Amino acid sequence: MTTLSLSLSLCGRILLGLSAATVTTFAISPIALAAPKGSKAIAIHIEGPNADDIREDIASLVPETLKVVDDDAFSKSLRSAGQTKPVGDALVSKAQRKKAVDRIRKAGKAAKVEGVIYGVSRTNKKKKKEVHLVYVDENTGDLAVDSAVPLGGSRDDRKKALEELLGPTLSQIAPAPAAADEDKPKDGGDEADGDKGGGGDEEKAGGGDDKGGDGDDDKGEKRKPHDVRSALFSVEAGVEFTGRWFDYSDPVTQNLRPYDVFGQPALSISGELYPLASTDIAVLKGLGITAGYMRALGLNSAIGDGDAISTTYQRINLGLRERLSIGESSVLGISAGLRLLTFEVDAAEALARTVPNVSYTLVRGGLDARVPVGPVALALGAEYLLPLSSGPVYDRFAGASVQGIGAMAGVLVPVTTGVEARLLVEYARFFSSFEPAIGDEYVAGGAIDQYLGVRLAGAYVY
Repeated sequence: MTTLSLSLSLCGRILLGLSAATVTTFAISPIALAAPKGSKAIAIHIEGPNADDIREDIASLVPETLKVVDDDAFSKSLRSAGQTKPVGDALVSKAQRKKAVDRIRKAGKAAKVEGVIYGVSRTNKKKKKEVHLVYVDENTGDLAVDSAVPLGGSRDDRKKALEELLGPTLSQIAPAPAAADEDKPKDGGDEADGDKGGGGDEEKAGGGDDKGGDGDDDKGEKRKPHDVRSALFSVEAGVEFTGRWFDYSDPVTQNLRPYDVFGQPALSISGELYPLASTDIAVLKGLGITAGYMRALGLNSAIGDGDAISTTYQRINLGLRERLSIGESSVLGISAGLRLLTFEVDAAEALARTVPNVSYTLVRGGLDARVPVGPVALALGAEYLLPLSSGPVYDRFAGASVQGIGAMAGVLVPVTTGVEARLLVEYARFFSSFEPAIGDEYVAGGAIDQYLGVRLAGAYVY
């Protein structure tokens, strides 16, 4: 009796489910899409400015069970179908695009895909940048997707808009995770074991969904090329315009020379390497090695109208940085390491005893952040600088105590995939106090040593 009751209950629920599905079907009439076929593939073709970036963003939204065919291969099919020129703005107009849509549909059939996401990146009549997208499959009539996504915001904003527009269609045409293995033999799948097989299918489908969900989550955590939140490495090279200001507080003796220079060009190069970025180890995948070098070019110093004296100004950074993703697009960095900063005027011995030559060996620790603002990102940072050694100018004074701080700010502008232009301003300030005694050769209360660099650079992120 228990088995009979369960069977009747199950049948009743199935009938109720079918009736509900029927009511829903008549109440809501979505645009019909082609049923998934054995190819389980789509084509994505974008024309216009930044086409590769837009195609990459769309491809990242495609479910794992749906393959994206090679764009070069689809382009050949498109030319064979008669569409030898870009569709352009005609794609937006329903009255003008019929021939182009028919050719896209023909190319899709030749490429054996479920459908084609076709887009045109353009500037509309309101002078706004957008990409107009349509989804073309074997069905004629209204298109399942026929709308524009703005391109004026950040890349994350664009991805969200693309997902809102394309997500429902991609989910509808993508095979369920379990369907990808339907050709493989299943245990317990004999007709004689129908109940057992049904239970097995239901359990497997459920497991497939759970696994698919976990897979998506893992995929979101895994490294994405050209994404600063998960990059394997980055390299920056540029020109820096540097300045230095050194002055004493409460100077007493006459052998204390201040110093100032600004606008001196220098070359700089730096990089970051995250060797475990592709792993799922929570802390280590964000741990990177950082290095940087800067040297002023042709720097000379002079006293009044005296002869030019060759001067060396260079900076070396070595350290570690822990990269943390904050929210959906911001990055926080925690760094520690060493900095070697040298500023030496190559003067004769008598003069060298009065100029403020330094050779800092610094332990540094700090925080930095990258925050997207519209189409660009802002960079901010601060650090504490602890001198292990400071150099000749401080060795002249009794009881010298030196500490330092640093700050950084800048604007990062994307140029193309993985490449960005950077305008950065870096500032370092060392403040010291002395404890001279009466009769010392050098007497002052302390000194302030400041450095400023304005850097224009290009960077590649992978």
